[in-house]
Amino acid sequence: MMRQAIVWTLLMSGWLVCGDRLTAQQRRPAPRTTPARPAVPPQPQPSTPKPSRAEQLSIEELKATRAVIESAAGNIVLEFFPERAPNHVRNFLRLAEQGYYDGTEFNRIVKDFVIQGGDPAKWPADSPNRKLRFDTSPLKAEFNETPHDKGILSMAHGKDPDSATTHYFICLRRAESLDGKYTAFGRVVEGLEVVDKIAETPIQPGAEDKPAERVEVRTIRVIYPKP
Repeated sequence: MMRQAIVWTLLMSGWLVCGDRLTAQQRRPAPRTTPARPAVPPQPQPSTPKPSRAEQLSIEELKATRAVIESAAGNIVLEFFPERAPNHVRNFLRLAEQGYYDGTEFNRIVKDFVIQGGDPAKWPADSPNRKLRFDTSPLKAEFNETPHDKGILSMAHGKDPDSATTHYFICLRRAESLDGKYTAFGRVVEGLEVVDKIAETPIQPGAEDKPAERVEVRTIRVIYPKP
């Protein structure tokens, strides 16, 4: 009887242990499921502007081409020197024709020196240009013997002479220090009085070249010679 009681006790203990294990297993919380993230619609890729006619023109045709900077201060008419700086001329005309300069401004004005434009950071927030992919590859310098006199159109660059892209400037006086260091590629033929007017724009207090008033470039209109 004693032996049977011990065996019965052990059997009951085993069942109880097994029962506890089963109960513990049953009480384990179900694994958490990570909610599926909503699908993100693909973002539209910037489109490429249409090719420019300037890339197809001869040197003689480019010499006969004009561009009109239509600014808030008035119009400035430009002619170009493609025989001296063909790549700079084509680059400027291409960007102008594609509307790159629309909505920019003369963002740098250095009294008695230069007025400068072409900065895409000055595009309005709703500018359609922000949805386009322009080619703004750096240009190899095309230094030439053109003196930087008043009215000369030239291209700004960084420390590397071959880093010019979109920033252009117009000289307000004879600037010998720029000769042979910046690529002159055109000049003002009409509207020097507008250039002078822009040069009189007030400068922000404490700044050397930041205008206190926005002088917008509404567009740069290209006038190609008739075929």
